Amino acid sequence: MKAFLAARRTELAAAGVVLMLGLAVLLVALAADLLRWDRELERGDASFASGASIREAAWEPQTTLPTGMSRALLAVDDDLDYRGAVKRFWLSGPREPIREFSDVTRRTGAEREVARVGEADGNRARRAQLAILRGALLLEEARNSPVQREVFVRRAVGEFSRAAALDPANEDALYNLELALRLLRRAGSDSGEGQNARSPLPAPGAGSATSGGGF
Repeated sequence: MKAFLAARRTELAAAGVVLMLGLAVLLVALAADLLRWDRELERGDASFASGASIREAAWEPQTTLPTGMSRALLAVDDDLDYRGAVKRFWLSGPREPIREFSDVTRRTGAEREVARVGEADGNRARRAQLAILRGALLLEEARNSPVQREVFVRRAVGEFSRAAALDPANEDALYNLELALRLLRRAGSDSGEGQNARSPLPAPGAGSATSGGGF
């Protein structure tokens, strides 16, 4: 019996050593993947900001662990979702006039994605920035929907107000809120002037900047 217990303790000790070695290997791989994620996020951001092809912008590195596992363990899903939403916003062509129905569907899809990520993100500054982008798309919808112009401008006001509340230091949010409120007043005063009234909105694309004095 004593011999059996001794053998059992030896087996458990060996299993514990194997387990510790496996955990150590996992931690080393995770640390290496963390560095890869940090570098790739920085590289992708720099490429995106430099004006390189937006469609080709990517932020996922080659990892030692399976990509899904490293994403989950390092909690980078929110970072990737935010960048993906911003990418989709720019791919929707917010500075371009609407020419065909596919342009409308592309912008509608971008607005939904920006809204979805903005509701789920736990970072207030990022949520504020996404609200600003959604407000920009709503202003473009207002431009292309004369009958519902005031409705869309009101929705844009709501997004800019939310952005200002989430991040009071965001000057773009405050500037764009003031602009949208002016547009709302003008849209209301112009609503009775008929369909030939001049659009109260700024030129196409004026609502798609992301910094430097708002839209």
